Amino acid sequence: MSNQVSCCVFDLETTNLSADFGVILCGVVKPAHGRPRIFRADTLNPNWSNCRSDDRHVTTAIVAELDKFDIWVAHNGAKFDVPFLRTRLLAHAMPPLPTKKLIDPVLLARNKLRMNFNSLNAVANHLRANSKTDVEPQQWLAAALDGNRRAMSYIVKHCVQDVLVLEKVIGALKAYSGTYNTYGSGF
Repeated sequence: MSNQVSCCVFDLETTNLSADFGVILCGVVKPAHGRPRIFRADTLNPNWSNCRSDDRHVTTAIVAELDKFDIWVAHNGAKFDVPFLRTRLLAHAMPPLPTKKLIDPVLLARNKLRMNFNSLNAVANHLRANSKTDVEPQQWLAAALDGNRRAMSYIVKHCVQDVLVLEKVIGALKAYSGTYNTYGSGF
């Protein structure tokens, strides 16, 4: 049995900021030193064209992937990504989200740095590591409401880019995290 601790960075893109009114469009989970794993509701939901409100398949796939890792990294994960996943699991009467160590760079930035704003964009800009993309509201609407796969593909690319930027950010901030220091793992 290996004592190696495994880490991943992840991000969700959703139709709403509240999980009781929104669903997961996509999620990206990237293992340390690995390739991003992409989970798209439009490919995982067999009824996507008729029932985009059913995110059970994408939720299940994301949670199964996250469960493979000991430490999760998600920017604003403590207040958004993790509670969103919990709420969607509950909505589908699924088992609860596994309890894992979470490193949230927004909390590290708030508690260990003194910045004007602690968004992923702001921290990445400060580190000169920003390559985030923008998503226009029309793209969100086209993907979420119209099932436009081209718009979905753009949102997925945006999510992948967020994860890649997040990996750079946590690489710079990991020295400020007791979890990383305790486990001695990471990016």
